[in-house]
Amino acid sequence: MLKIVSEKQFCTGDLVTVKNSRKDERFCIIGLKINEQQQQVAVLKALFNDTFIIEKPVSELKSLLIKGIL
Repeated sequence: MLKIVSEKQFCTGDLVTVKNSRKDERFCIIGLKINEQQQQVAVLKALFNDTFIIEKPVSELKSLLIKGIL
């Protein structure tokens, strides 16, 4: 099944990179939440590092699937 979404819509399980970070850092979205400033924030787990988990605003994410990288 083909899933076509706009660039700013992300779901749990999507593969992403973070803008202004190293290009070889790739993440999987393991959760989405709203922060104190009412921004949507993604909880990200690094693909090749079991202990590296960060939170970033959705506006700072780039999808790997939309770009055709994976």
